[in-house]
Amino acid sequence: MNSDGNIMMKKMLQKMVNHIAFSKKYNDFESVDVFFAFGSKHRTAMCDWVYGIKIYTKVPHTTRDEKVREFQMDIKKLTDKQFGQSVCCTDVIFEKS
Repeated sequence: MNSDGNIMMKKMLQKMVNHIAFSKKYNDFESVDVFFAFGSKHRTAMCDWVYGIKIYTKVPHTTRDEKVREFQMDIKKLTDKQFGQSVCCTDVIFEKS
């Protein structure tokens, strides 16, 4: 995908991430930033797009894995529903807030 497409997808993913992150289910997350999104020129079996997120939270390391997994699945479901595109999160960074 060209850089314009990557930038556009990053912005769209950020809007979806914000929508999901501000739901009651993820009230432990103070904010979430999409820091990259890259598309593939050729469709793959797994993902049309890959992205990375940075999560600002005070949740202890031991309890956040399941919540992040659910968060990624919610993003995947929403992007598939909205765009018919598959996305995979390849990088998750945690920052204390």
